[in-house]
Amino acid sequence: MRFFVALILVWCLCASAVALAAPKHQDIDAYRALVVQDARLANVGYRLAKANAPFCPRKERNPGWVLHSYRQYPDRETAQAAFAFPMPVAIAALVEGGPAQSAGLRVGESFTDLPGGVWWGGEKVEHKPDSELVDTINARIKVLLREGDTIRLPIGSKSGEAERWADLAPPLVCESSFLVSSGKILDAGADGERVRVSARLAEFTPDEDEFAAIVAHELAHNILGHRVQLDAANVKRGLGRMFGKSKALTRQTEVEADQLSIWLMANAGYDANAALRFIERYGRKYGHGLFSDGTHYRWKKRRELMQAEIDRLAQTTRGPDGYLPPLLVPQSRN
Repeated sequence: MRFFVALILVWCLCASAVALAAPKHQDIDAYRALVVQDARLANVGYRLAKANAPFCPRKERNPGWVLHSYRQYPDRETAQAAFAFPMPVAIAALVEGGPAQSAGLRVGESFTDLPGGVWWGGEKVEHKPDSELVDTINARIKVLLREGDTIRLPIGSKSGEAERWADLAPPLVCESSFLVSSGKILDAGADGERVRVSARLAEFTPDEDEFAAIVAHELAHNILGHRVQLDAANVKRGLGRMFGKSKALTRQTEVEADQLSIWLMANAGYDANAALRFIERYGRKYGHGLFSDGTHYRWKKRRELMQAEIDRLAQTTRGPDGYLPPLLVPQSRN
């Protein structure tokens, strides 16, 4: 009898341990909520990049998707429970009507190979969140699309085995990838190649046109090559940007990004006045304190400068490719 009681106790303890280790619904929901913001940013970013392609000096063939891997999440079991990865890398989100969706690709699917082969990389014994695999695959896709207009992808759930094929042929759009970062800070940034918006800032901005204002500002930095300019001028990063020459040069790039963002929004069909609404709403809540007049002007001054740009836009005739931003010159269609 004692044996059976002990056996039952062991079974209960094991069951409890499994229950405790099982992913929690709130964690699964949090992972899925992050992907919802990924999809939102991908759609807004692609719309801006496509609409302004005639004016961008650098273009690329953007597939119109967000890829992710279970390896990039803090907890792999939760990631698997949330998304059921058929392969190490899968499609997290698609741009509505974008190239990948038009090719018949669906959220949750994976490609089982790439032209020239693909290596998914080894597994680390001790898991630490790592986006290296997704970054590597994205870079490989970028090279393949640069070499040709179309790439043929085998779609399936087993490495090297195609259940069907998809021909991906994206058009040229403004060069930039788009990603949502986790964390508790409300911020956004651009590094010349990528536009990043924090999940907290995205949550703070549910209005789509206001959200587009944030994305357009960061995309403007990349289009204008601000990161390269600042590096060439030896502008310091971090808190060093807040002083002297670094502050003046950085502030000038922020003014230009605000100005160009108005034109980018208008060309993509967004309400440019949303930029004014966002900067005032954000400024009234967070635009105070020691660093509120650093690399950016205070929100009232920024609003004034953007209003002047909206007035200038209103006096401009829209061309066949859209409004020609004064900070840019017409670029070749290819």
